[in-house]
Formats: sequence, C-alpha cells, structure tokens
Amino acid sequence: MTALEVQHLEFRYLEKAVLDDLSFTVDRGDFFGIIGPNGAGKSTLLKILGRVLDCQSGTVNVFNRAVSAHSTKELARLIAFVPQETHFSLEFRVEDIIRMGRYPHLGFFSRGTEKDLKAAFFAMEQARILTLQNRMVNSLSAGERQRVIIGRALAQEPKILLLDEPTSHLDLKFQFEIMKLLKQLNGQGLTVVCVSHDLNLASLYCSRIMLLNKGRIEVIDRPERIVSQEWLARVYSIAPEIVSHPKKGKPQILMPG
Repeated sequence: MTALEVQHLEFRYLEKAVLDDLSFTVDRGDFFGIIGPNGAGKSTLLKILGRVLDCQSGTVNVFNRAVSAHSTKELARLIAFVPQETHFSLEFRVEDIIRMGRYPHLGFFSRGTEKDLKAAFFAMEQARILTLQNRMVNSLSAGERQRVIIGRALAQEPKILLLDEPTSHLDLKFQFEIMKLLKQLNGQGLTVVCVSHDLNLASLYCSRIMLLNKGRIEVIDRPERIVSQEWLARVYSIAPEIVSHPKKGKPQILMPG
C-alpha cells in the first residue's frame, strides 16, 4: 500500500525554483531516505509532505487521499514531523512535552483521558526517555532533547514519521542510538521518511534512497545502487573510495586523505 504519493510537485521561493516536477511514492513500511547537496530542496520537500508548507502546483496524497483534504487534526493522526532544530523558550517537563503530542486526539477543552496518559507513557518508553520524564527540557543534552522531540511525535500515534536531519549536531553515540531507534520503530510498521546529509548512515538504515539535486530527482533506488562513485561524482563532484560494511554489507564512503 502506498503511504505517500507525490505527483508533479513544484515549489518556488519568490521567483526561484526550489522543487521542480517531483513525482515519487513511499510505500507503507518504507524507511525512505532523502539525500542531496546543500540547497537541493530536501527540507522544503519534507515540510510540504507534512503540510508545513504548501506547494504551488502538483499533488501530495496520504494513503490515497489528498493531503489538503485532511483537517489539521486528521493529518496529525497520520503524519508526525520532527524538525531539524527545536528550541524551547519556556521550561517544560519532559512528560508535559510528550503529552502535547496527544493534541490530535483530544476534543475541545479536553485535558486528556487515561488512554492519552497511557499513550504518552508508551511513547516515552519507545523513545527510551521514561527516566527523564520529570526533567526540565532545557537541562537535557542535545541527544536527549532529540529523543524527547521524537517521543512527542510518537505520542501522536502517526502512521508516517517525517524527520529532518535527526542526527545533526549529535555525537557518534547519539547518532547510533537515534538511528537504531528509528529502525526499530520502522520494524514495528511505522513508515519513516528521513532527510540526511550523512550518506553512510542513510546507506546503513534506509531501505530506499532518493537523491535530490538542484530541486530535481536524480535517482530513487536501494542504497547499494546510489552510494556509488558514479552518483557521488555526478552530484557531489567527489570520487571517494566505496567499501562494504563488514557486518551489514552496505556501501560506506571513505573520504580521500
């Protein structure tokens, strides 16, 4: 079943074309990576998929229904969006932030039911932040805050999770933990669409990758077909050595010294 279907999508900032005639599908249960150079349009595309931005032309369908046909709450029960950076100007407890993710399921003036509380605690379990539930969010490390933002998204109980550079600014340990968490959630049936600058991580964890360049799709394929000298030379103008991961067999990039 198709989770997302994009047809002839175009987007402009003023007179500058950012996305030009994009058409692709994301199947239900995909771990779909979006890669490409700076300015390729990756973050803009992700925001359009989550209806943070509206495209000027083209269509986006979510489970065979136009994204524009969904109310805000309906869409939030289907899609959760994790931005590249989230700042909290006010202090909140971690549990309070997670419970904010239950908004799409609440009625007018509702403070939440026992079901909402259970869903929030389950989301904290999934994101492995139960031990942080009473901490103030601005006291957390960058990696811990990223888990909180993912936990808030999971509290929405979405079918599709959109993430914009979820490992940026994180150290190696937290990069691994975040990607491992996403892979586990994907294995439980969650469709994951992830923008990444880290081609090695994308190769290890994504089932399919879309390579964007100057607002257009260069190729969509398995990591083994995309993380190659041919595509890297064409899009990034580099020719690094490509080796096979010793355990997973996925291509990995070794930059020239």
